[in-house]
Amino acid sequence: MAKKKKAVINEKLCDHSPFCAAKRVCGLRAITQKTKWLFKADVPLIDRDKCVGCGKCVDYCPHRAIKMK
Repeated sequence: MAKKKKAVINEKLCDHSPFCAAKRVCGLRAITQKTKWLFKADVPLIDRDKCVGCGKCVDYCPHRAIKMK
């Protein structure tokens, strides 16, 4: 059985926005992020155990920083 693809974030493409659209669209809350300042945050983290590979986060990331691998 082939492994299912999971979401992976490219830190170089991510803008570190605390208003991350991909984080907000994930119904399983597989994407978390710590806020540093009002308009800056750490790179979002994807919990690979929670991610089911639906790809919604890929569609909603305005910077195309998320891919399925």
